[in-house]
Amino acid sequence: MQTPAAPTRRLDLDWIRLSAFGLLILYHVGLVYAPYDWHVHSTHTFEWMREGVLVTNPWRLTLLFLVSGAALRFMTARRTAGQVARARAERLLPPLIFGTLVLVPIQSWIEAMDKGGWTGDSLSWWWHEFSLSGLSNGVPVNHLWFIIYIAVYSAVTVLLMLRPALMARVETGLTRLLSGWRVIAVPILYLIVIRLILFPMFGLTNRLTHDWYNHSLSLGAFLFGFLVVRHEGVWRDLERYRWGGVGLAVVALPIMMLQTAHPGGGAFWGIPRGVVFAIDQWAVIAAILGFGSLYLRQADSPVLRYLSDAVFTCYLAHQTILVVAVWFIQNRGWPAWVEAPVLTVVTIGGSLLIYEIVRRIPLIRPIWGLKPRQPSRPAQAEMQAARDGDPA
Repeated sequence: MQTPAAPTRRLDLDWIRLSAFGLLILYHVGLVYAPYDWHVHSTHTFEWMREGVLVTNPWRLTLLFLVSGAALRFMTARRTAGQVARARAERLLPPLIFGTLVLVPIQSWIEAMDKGGWTGDSLSWWWHEFSLSGLSNGVPVNHLWFIIYIAVYSAVTVLLMLRPALMARVETGLTRLLSGWRVIAVPILYLIVIRLILFPMFGLTNRLTHDWYNHSLSLGAFLFGFLVVRHEGVWRDLERYRWGGVGLAVVALPIMMLQTAHPGGGAFWGIPRGVVFAIDQWAVIAAILGFGSLYLRQADSPVLRYLSDAVFTCYLAHQTILVVAVWFIQNRGWPAWVEAPVLTVVTIGGSLLIYEIVRRIPLIRPIWGLKPRQPSRPAQAEMQAARDGDPA
């Protein structure tokens, strides 16, 4: 078995994680103007957004799951399986419960009013959502589905840790399978297979028990990151073939856009569309990982340390802030070129403001995704601890 590199902090993965979450915020702002069924919409709608979202849609969340799995692996280097399970529960469950009970109902209340289905106040809506009749339709979690999936996938890796011999065999086999040019070809082939077989059957639901294509995609990416992150041979190959990933993506993206725009884009049972989607998906991810590994491993900065601690809180807050902001400004008659930047600034700035407030209040830090404050530790050491091994 290839000897893994010594556990250390991967700054390139920190930068990638932060960038992907930043793209997620911009993507959600974009959905306000897209011809899709999102929570709230501007009075402006742009049909070109059907193709525009393809710039990040195929790979953004898959990349996040991959990086989350990689970060979890660094955590396991210093903990037993039981300690990992406890740490994940302590980090993920408080914000999930808080977000479900407080943050998400604000979004769903505004959505219900915006779409004409509710005229009562927020307290009445909360009671409606969490009454027996409301719960019979499930608990709405909106963007917090990502936390649920991370928690479940973390549990899967904990179970894998309990079988170290099995984990070693899987890891060895995977790293051998991915050697050389296969680091591009094998993941693309896997993505093509699940896209053609599972996606037509299950689609994307973000509901844990009815989302088998998404699990094949996202859990696969999570385990990929978990199993290969400490194997330098895989990263050297990603660096070596990074331009190949760029080339494939440059070809695949416009083809995807044409397939979406053209009425015949779904011909031949959607097989060509699924193949091109999968190629773009991994080509972009491989290019990002390759360039990041080559150029960002030592790229530490105060900005990285600050945002690494803030990102989970900002993720929790951003969609609620965005929905509220849209509700307040959607009928003001602003042109889109004014409205969209305002929404972006308010969403990002409001999320960072919440982080600045809650990080100073020890009692509420855990429900906002922050570790309990350690008063005796220097500030920089505390920030490093907040980043260290945290896949959330």
